[in-house]
Amino acid sequence: MKPDDVIARSIATKQSTIKQFITSLWSHFFPDKTLTVGELLHYAHTRGWIEDQDERFCNDPLNRQTAARIIHQFMKIELGVPDLQDISAANLLADLYTCHTCVNHIAQVYLRGIMDAQRVEWDGKEYKIFNHLEEVSEEEAILILKHVSAISCSSSG
Repeated sequence: MKPDDVIARSIATKQSTIKQFITSLWSHFFPDKTLTVGELLHYAHTRGWIEDQDERFCNDPLNRQTAARIIHQFMKIELGVPDLQDISAANLLADLYTCHTCVNHIAQVYLRGIMDAQRVEWDGKEYKIFNHLEEVSEEEAILILKHVSAISCSSSG
């Protein structure tokens, strides 16, 4: 991505926050189970699909690493989607091990097609990266929810 593309993207799209993402995720899958934001954050934290930092800093921008972790945990805990056992195909992501704690979260959402890799060029070679700390736009958050819906429907039926 060229620097001009990054500037144009950040001007054209509003970034998603952790709170918006968690609220959208919950209301998308459980529209009949209404909770206040405070109740939802507490519930999600107690259940284990968000962490202390997500609850305390819920108004912070959502990055790809946090989105992957939340989605992966939500799918396992709330939707009952089992982990893929073989994640070796995710090793093509040059930055997969940037966060050792996040490897499985990122691999699960990447291999299921929930979040895409990005292509970058370095020293004349092209690489695929997850780009952990890039902020998730509202458009990407909506797309992620659509992909999770497709996965949850296919695993339950």
